[in-house]
Amino acid sequence: MKVRTRPYRKIRTAGSVMEIWPASNYLEHMPKGTPQQRMGQYWQNVGNQLCKSIKAYEQLSHKP
Repeated sequence: MKVRTRPYRKIRTAGSVMEIWPASNYLEHMPKGTPQQRMGQYWQNVGNQLCKSIKAYEQLSHKP
């Protein structure tokens, strides 16, 4: 008697093989810099977005 496996088991098996033998280098996806540098860059980006938003708001509010 043949035992039938369910499709999700086959998918889980393929997923576990991909974890053992990945297709790419995971180091490419790791964040660069120290945590302090990354946090500083994050807040710099937040400040830049706020400046852009304030300028856009000021331009809209001066139009008749």
